[in-house]
Amino acid sequence: MSATLRSRLGFPLDQASRLPVLGEAHPLRREFARWLLISNALAILLALLAFVAWWQWSRHRPPPPPAREIRIVQYTELGVPPPIARPAVPQVSVARAAAAAAPKLAIPQPVADELADAPTIASAAEISEALAPIALDDLGLGTGEPLVVGLDGGAGAIGSPAPGDFVDVEEEPVRIRIDPPVYPPVARDAGISGTVLVHVLVGTDGRVKDAIVVEGHEMLREAALKSARTAVFRPALQRHRPVEVWVLVPITFRTN
Repeated sequence: MSATLRSRLGFPLDQASRLPVLGEAHPLRREFARWLLISNALAILLALLAFVAWWQWSRHRPPPPPAREIRIVQYTELGVPPPIARPAVPQVSVARAAAAAAPKLAIPQPVADELADAPTIASAAEISEALAPIALDDLGLGTGEPLVVGLDGGAGAIGSPAPGDFVDVEEEPVRIRIDPPVYPPVARDAGISGTVLVHVLVGTDGRVKDAIVVEGHEMLREAALKSARTAVFRPALQRHRPVEVWVLVPITFRTN
């Protein structure tokens, strides 16, 4: 045969002294030796890579924990510890408490006859006369005229409090609305501005019954009074009933 004999795995057989080839010269043996060498090289390479990875990981250290501040306290700074035993509850003497709560009896003291008051007891006739009903004719109003009693309890005593009078109320009046003031042209041209304090009397219907200027420029007072008289309030309440009270209302004028 002139052609070169080769095995299926690519090893030539022309140098073989005899056929069939046996022993270490067999193509399969030689193929096995080559792959064994390649596998050993790969295994050594993987071992080196694993060793390098482990070495790098072992050098990586986690960050140290935050330092904790330790303060040494002397036992003398701690003070006296609380007692272990429960505090004893003081015993209350029932007899002493009852004696203290019992009312004290007054002992009459003798006085001279000229200093003693002579008690008088009204008779049945005097009592019935004192409790007799009062007719409208006795008041001089006639039978057809109504009797009006004011808040102060007097007959026919209807009147508004004075600006300086104190009126005890449960709820203060609350302003609901007010018309803005009209700036006087003369005061505006003169550059006059400021706040005018107006004392207003709020009636039981919530409207202003009277108004008095307390403080403010003379050129702004009339316009402040007109604006204050347009205010409407929720009236003050005394015993759940509306009453008249004086309220201070500031009216401000600005040139800008």
